[in-house]
Amino acid sequence: MTLEELIRAVTGFDAMQHIDRTKLFAWHLHVQKGMEHFMPADISRCYETAHLSGPKNVPQQLAQLVAKKPPEILKNKNGYRLEKRVRDDLDKKYGQRAITIAVTNLLRELPSQLPDMTERTYLDEALKCFSVGAFRAAIVMTWNLAYYHLLDFIVKNRLADFNARWPVVFQGHHSKGTKAIARIDDFGDMLKESEVIKIARSAAIISHDVAKILEDKLGRRNSAAHPSGVKIEQLQAEEFIDDLVKNVVVKIV
Repeated sequence: MTLEELIRAVTGFDAMQHIDRTKLFAWHLHVQKGMEHFMPADISRCYETAHLSGPKNVPQQLAQLVAKKPPEILKNKNGYRLEKRVRDDLDKKYGQRAITIAVTNLLRELPSQLPDMTERTYLDEALKCFSVGAFRAAIVMTWNLAYYHLLDFIVKNRLADFNARWPVVFQGHHSKGTKAIARIDDFGDMLKESEVIKIARSAAIISHDVAKILEDKLGRRNSAAHPSGVKIEQLQAEEFIDDLVKNVVVKIV
């Protein structure tokens, strides 16, 4: 997580006093930059990176935290470091679990596998939503990415198979004449997402397991996208993104 992403994720950051921002930046230096000790210049650099005006005297600010009873920052010949109690508290508030890091990296590394610019746009929006805690929106955008990826694959590689299987799976759709998909936009005009998944499974374009994942994730996308009292938490978004990207986007090639 970058410093900018951390700041966006912290509720009430704009109202924070310099003393609390200093501790937050110190935690960032320890945990996210891998620094065992830091110097006043490192804290000043955090303010500069975030385009924020800092305290007039950073060493004095740190001295106040060192002098507190009990101290909130410790000082030795190597520099400064957060006292364990303070660091543990910040870990609980802002620390990233392994799955969070994995999902963030998964989304960031995916562009090299997505030559289509539309897919990259969906991916970029999904990453932005996830990184700022907009988990409902992240679910919707990740579904858009995976579903578009499936449609693109069908059109480019298995269109004849899909069109041949359509009348077998949904005979009623063709009661007034045989229909056929010619381009990606036709899917939205002629078929529901659930119907596309069923036809693709019947035509062996996707496996039974991939179809099950898509059907499950479509239902959850609908819950996220439609107004309701359903609350979308970070854990739900992480599992949704991890499963859909690893088992659908990456595998359908």
